[in-house]
This record gives sequence, C-alpha cells and structure tokens, in this order.
Amino acid sequence: MTDFDLPTLFDRFRTLRAAVIGDFAVDCYYTLQTETGENSLETGLPVHWGGRMQTSPGGAGNVVQNLAALGVGAIRAFGAVGPDAFGRELRHLLQRVNVDTSGLLTVETGWDTCVYTKPMREGREGNRLDFGTQNALSEAVFGQLLAELERALPTLDVLILNQQFPAPLLDAARTVRLNELLLNHPNCQYVADMRHVGQHLRQIPLKVNTAELARMLNVPEASEEDEDWCRQHSRQLAGRLSAPVILTRGAAGILYVDTAESASVAGLPLAGPLDTVGAGDTVVAAYAACRGAGARPPEAIALANLAAAVTVQKLGQTGTANREEISELANGELANSFARLPRNS
Repeated sequence: MTDFDLPTLFDRFRTLRAAVIGDFAVDCYYTLQTETGENSLETGLPVHWGGRMQTSPGGAGNVVQNLAALGVGAIRAFGAVGPDAFGRELRHLLQRVNVDTSGLLTVETGWDTCVYTKPMREGREGNRLDFGTQNALSEAVFGQLLAELERALPTLDVLILNQQFPAPLLDAARTVRLNELLLNHPNCQYVADMRHVGQHLRQIPLKVNTAELARMLNVPEASEEDEDWCRQHSRQLAGRLSAPVILTRGAAGILYVDTAESASVAGLPLAGPLDTVGAGDTVVAAYAACRGAGARPPEAIALANLAAAVTVQKLGQTGTANREEISELANGELANSFARLPRNS
C-alpha cells in the first residue's frame, strides 16, 4: 500500500486469516451493593447484592474480539480453559463472533478457567476477584497445543502471541520453543504482547508500554512524554530482539522502532473520562491485522492509534473498536492529525 486508505485496509481484513495464542480469560463485570440490610440466615453475615452481570472475553480473548470487531475474516484461538462454567461461557462468547475454538483445549484436571470479576460501584471498579491466574499447564497439554498450532501455521496470515498472567501459558522456556517453531514459518506475520517474557523472543515484533520496556532493559522508567528516552530504549530493545518494537505511550501516542527506521504517531486529544482497560489489546490487534493485510508499519500504528482512541472512550468495559467507529473518528474533527502518514526518522 502507498496511501493510508482505511476502506482498502478494511476490505483486506475480510480475507485475513488470523490466530491468537496465549492467556485466555473471562472478564465479568457486575454491579455491587454492600449496604443491603440483609443478613444470611445460615451464617448471620451481611449479604451483598450483585446485578447486571456482563461477561466478555478477556486477556487473549479480548485480542480476539478486537480482531472480530475489525472484521477479520477467519480467527482461531489457541489456549486452555477448565471444565467449568466460565470455560463454557468463554467458548460461547468466542463462537458467537465466529471464532474457531478447536485450539482452545479443555484441561480436565488442575486448571481453572481464568476469570477477572470486576464489581462496579457508582461507576468505579472495585477490588477484583481473580480465578485461575496461578494455573500450571502440564508439558503434555502444552505439547498438544503446540502440535495444534503447528498444523494451523501454514494456513495463517498473522499470529498474535499473548502473555499476561503471573503463571502464564507461555513461560520463558515455552516462549523459546514457540519462537523456534514460528521461525520455520516465515510466510506468517507475527506480533507479540508479553508482559513478562517478551525479552526471550527473537525476530518477532513486540508491543510494549513504557513500564514493560524499562523492566525488560532493567532501567528506570521515564515519562511516556519523554520521546528521546522512548526512542533510545525502544531501539535498544529492538537490537536485542532483532525485531521491531511497537511502544504504546498512552496519551503521547505510539512509536515504532526497528534497527533501521522509526515512525511515530501522536495521541489524539480526547476529552472527558477515559478507561484504558483493554486499550493495549486493541493496539496489538489493529497493528497485527494491518501488517497481515500488507500495510506498512507507519500505516499500522496510525490505524492502531485511532482504534485505541475509540476503545478508551468506552467506560466500564473491556472495549473494542469496530470499522464504523474508527472511520467516524478518522473522518471527524480529529482527522487533521492523520492527514499525512508519520514520517520515518
């Protein structure tokens, strides 16, 4: 592509074959009322009331639903769930947006489906109750998962690697094994979003934020607004990975750096309350879809930045950005920021 052309990109998404491997979860939002005046007859303890429960795919699942919102034609999920109600709910949620869940393995023993329960009081999220974040996947099940992915790789245009739990599906050793497998399939585009083990990748583009970048390089974190720090350390990490780094900088926008070039796009000046939950998932999904569809990195970060601007304006939910929302924002008053592609430097 030579122009930043949203309709062309969106048309290409329709034939894209994408997959996500990583930490799948359920986000469960509900309202919570603690002052009810009711006590349990059995325990005598105060009873709390919940209501308006809403579930959505979380973790790697939110990356998947962002791909679906963008109109990606074929999507596959590779991960693990437990034999429980939330595992069944996660399959239902993904299948509802036409995701192939045959690579989402049910682990019959020793595995709880990962769940983030998020009580909302007066519009604010309270203390979460998390399930499954300390799971331990057996080598046998991981080997089965890797075999499923290997069979699928020749049919994929893009694969996203996800890691975010303290006890993840992809630990350091498994990341290295997966990396070796992926390098044998160079016709597929890869993008990783890995909170703790991304530094073990080689020749796989990695999306990070400033906190993750500082941790991976063992340096003090600087402000997202400090462009010199961001460029210097992104270039350093790109050199270690032998691969591009996509740095999300919050309100300051997104920076792309590899060993030969860099590009940046400024954040949009959004007004009103914002909710950044899931914005990183939106960025990695949009960037990966663009790259899988043949867009250059400057085009990919520009679209990812627009998509994230849509997501952060959705309050109290793990948001996504669809084509119509992105197009409306791109054609609105803020579109002047995107009149030209970001220059390489």
